[in-house]
Amino acid sequence: MRTPLLLIPLLLSSFFTPAARGDIVYLRDGKTIEGKVTRNENDNTYRIDTTRGSVIKPANDIQRIVKAKLPQEVFTERFVSVDRTDLNELASLVTWAREKYLVTQKQKVCGLILKIDPNHEMARKELGYTVFENEWILEKDLRKKQLDLGLVKYKGEWVSRKEQSRLIFKEETERLTTLFKSVESDNHIVVDYAVRKIMAYKGERPYELFTPYLSSPHESVRLVAVSALSQFPATAKGRRKEPPQEAVEAARKLFNLALAEPSPKVLKVTSICLRKFHPDETFRQALGTLVKPGDAGAIERAREIATTLLLKKRIPRVFDLLVTTEPATEKGGIAEVKENKEILQLLSSSLGVNHGYEKEDWKKWWEENEWRFRDVP
Repeated sequence: MRTPLLLIPLLLSSFFTPAARGDIVYLRDGKTIEGKVTRNENDNTYRIDTTRGSVIKPANDIQRIVKAKLPQEVFTERFVSVDRTDLNELASLVTWAREKYLVTQKQKVCGLILKIDPNHEMARKELGYTVFENEWILEKDLRKKQLDLGLVKYKGEWVSRKEQSRLIFKEETERLTTLFKSVESDNHIVVDYAVRKIMAYKGERPYELFTPYLSSPHESVRLVAVSALSQFPATAKGRRKEPPQEAVEAARKLFNLALAEPSPKVLKVTSICLRKFHPDETFRQALGTLVKPGDAGAIERAREIATTLLLKKRIPRVFDLLVTTEPATEKGGIAEVKENKEILQLLSSSLGVNHGYEKEDWKKWWEENEWRFRDVP
């Protein structure tokens, strides 16, 4: 026998006995579910219709059910009574609606907020807006431009890669400023923490971040800055490209520090750092110091550095500096030919012979005797 169509709704309703319109279901595992509860008498289960969808739970999993209003009903009551001129009240209602997954209702309240304050950050973000170039734009629209503009997301905002790099550098600069300030502390625990954090830096711009501290009046700060830079040698093994200009500048500043450093402790660490940081640039700086008149102490230190870095591959270029020509100081003047005794002393003390200032004699001798020398690691 066929069942009359009018009886079908009655038969279906017999399988589900409705409870209160809104309930809080306490489960035996300690969790709670809020929504409209309907019991299925046939298989002894409960269907709970929440704002996120429906779930079915066996009766044995449920500890108790407390009658309550549905979130939609509570929202309606709150929305009717909320002060539409009070941003705090409206924002509170938005937060509550978000927690209850009432998307449409949340958007409705956000619209009221934006009528009062078009730049209200929370309301804008709840509606899917983000900031780009100081303007609000829907994130879905911004994604369409992302490939064309090369944008990346940084801390919730879409920015160009250049701007991202600038923001990261600014953040790292501020953080290191605080840490280096802590290095000056009298509390050894504070100092130890700061040093560990500084030495743990793994960013991409160490030369720009650490070199400013080489000129600090505090010995401890200079010592840590040199130690930190030593972890980023400009000529590391496996590097295919030429060292960046920032690394070259850092090598020059390290060299200048070595010439004038009053602290034996910092000088020792700097000298060790210079051997591996950018030895070619350091050697070039040392030779440049030796061929120019200057402070006797600085020249002596430059000679020591040059001697340490005088590898076989670098010796031929030193021959060309035995005699140099200084440009005329006045227009129409005569250039000055200068014999550089410091260069001669560097060669003679390192190679054990003295051929005077005749570079051709030195070159001939080197061609014949290079095989006798080997670099000491």
